[in-house]
Amino acid sequence: MLNPVWLDTFLTLADTGNFTRTAEQRFMTQPGVSQHLKKLEDACGCELVVRLGKGIQLTEQGRRVYDYALQQKKREHDFLSALKFDEKYEGQCSVACSGATAQRIYPALIALQVKYPKLHIHVEVAPRRTILQDIQSNSMLLGIVTNMPNSDDVAYNYLGEETLGLILPKKYEHKYHQIDSLLPTLGLINHPDALHYLQRYINDSGDDKLQRINPNNMKHTGYINQLSQILLPVSQGLGFTVLPTSTLRFSGVADLLCVYKPTNSVTELLYSVQTPHTELPARYELIKSTVAEVLGESS
Repeated sequence: MLNPVWLDTFLTLADTGNFTRTAEQRFMTQPGVSQHLKKLEDACGCELVVRLGKGIQLTEQGRRVYDYALQQKKREHDFLSALKFDEKYEGQCSVACSGATAQRIYPALIALQVKYPKLHIHVEVAPRRTILQDIQSNSMLLGIVTNMPNSDDVAYNYLGEETLGLILPKKYEHKYHQIDSLLPTLGLINHPDALHYLQRYINDSGDDKLQRINPNNMKHTGYINQLSQILLPVSQGLGFTVLPTSTLRFSGVADLLCVYKPTNSVTELLYSVQTPHTELPARYELIKSTVAEVLGESS
């Protein structure tokens, strides 16, 4: 087994690229850093770095040892976190959700971490399909998805609703009566969930004019997968899109946009998901209650 102290020194050396800075960060002498490197190279039976003046470059073997050392460090972190399974205000909490949901819940989760500094919040933005796959494979403990999961491999609880909005440039606010011709003329600012949202909106809006539109035939006038930027081209008159209306609060361009008023409000239900019959660490109860409080509020 490779000495973990040597591996830690090697990680710092690889990250800094410099013996002096490594010695400073590790509270060692430079000869001590060199000695750790030499012992690690002897144990591995190969050279791990090439010295370039005062700096270094990893060899191919060095890159592999670096990856191995990172994996070992993560395993140790995960193991130590697991030993604190029932600490209510300490340890890592990971939550996977859509970008729109992340915008709503992240400020409240950060407030929790400020209150409990030993609670480490990790929010992973991912599409619904990926979240459910990660829950089923036990690589993610808690997720938030739209629509009730239809799988025995996932346990779920209702959290709240997400209101969907058909969002257009402000200058078209007076042309809602022409919506069936306006949208094909404008074109869709596409994003990973745009077609799903648009189809859902058309189906549930109760608007006869929208029913005449085929989303699959809609021209696309742009595409971006960064939630914070989707409304920018819409605000500049380049097209329309469909997003949760909560995104308007974070867009910075809301005064340049308008939201179509359908016959029926269109919403998607939000559910927390986790592996069935699996007890989450105690700290997740605080996370779940905080998320439920935020998402239970009106969009």
